[in-house]
Amino acid sequence: MRGKWVLISISLVLLAVAAGALSHLRRTSAQSTAQAPKVPEKPPQSDEVSLSGRIEAQQVVTVPAGSGGSVAEFQADVGQEVFEGAVLARIGNQALQLADENARLALEQAQARVEKAGAAIIAARLEATRARADAIRSHGEFDRAQRTYERQKMLHAEGATPRLTYEKSERDFQTAQTESQSLDDLARVAENRVAELIKEQEAAKRLLDEKTKDAEDAKASLASAEVRSPVDGIVVERKGEVGKELSQPDQAELFRIAVNPANLQVRLNPDPDTLKRIQPGDPAVVIVADMASEGLQAAVKEVQGSTVTVAFTSPNPVVKPGMTAQVRIRLK
Repeated sequence: MRGKWVLISISLVLLAVAAGALSHLRRTSAQSTAQAPKVPEKPPQSDEVSLSGRIEAQQVVTVPAGSGGSVAEFQADVGQEVFEGAVLARIGNQALQLADENARLALEQAQARVEKAGAAIIAARLEATRARADAIRSHGEFDRAQRTYERQKMLHAEGATPRLTYEKSERDFQTAQTESQSLDDLARVAENRVAELIKEQEAAKRLLDEKTKDAEDAKASLASAEVRSPVDGIVVERKGEVGKELSQPDQAELFRIAVNPANLQVRLNPDPDTLKRIQPGDPAVVIVADMASEGLQAAVKEVQGSTVTVAFTSPNPVVKPGMTAQVRIRLK
């Protein structure tokens, strides 16, 4: 009987130890569960993203200054519609202006030289004509005096004419001969002078051609200081200030003109996670700020680096580059 009670006591002690161990295990498990960090649930991805950016033209033409110097005046403002050939600005360049003035002065002098040579040729030709006419007349007188002299010489040899008559005919012959030779020499000199003046005129004309080209080049260089629009479009950017010397970058890109202003685009910079989900061709909607409209249909044009470009066409001319727009892109 006593052994039976001992066995019962030992069983109760073992049950108490087992119950305590089980309770300790449960407390430890509960503490471990309480200390373990909770993993946040990943939020569901949205099917659309909304980003803002500035509207810009898809096609832009840059207009250089054409020459160094300072801006004398602007004739086109940002947002203004311009046409091909329209004057956008004038550049002041003293060197080009001085070169143009010098070229025009040299051209005027060359023209005066040609005109002077032409007038001299006219006068010389008139003088040569008169000299040749006098020479021809003297030749006729000389021929008559020669015939008279030869006749009187023959008569004098035969004793048929007085000596004084013969001697007079001889003197007249010699005088006519000297005068004829002198006038013939003068005519040749006058004619040679005409030939020399013609050569001088030809040289003056060649010089005039050179100075004309120089003047045209100087005028063209000066005209390059007049900045004209190469296309029809809208001015979207202008650099430089009136009266200030243009820097090298401003000279290379004084104006930027949007061609086909209805074709527009917006550049966006989404976060990296969103950027991974955007692909070219994804549909989008462009909503222009301060304009009551449902939005303009658009599409992702390209994804380059961290920049997304969304292109669209606006039927409303009020929508212009520089305006702010909200762009909604449907993600895949």
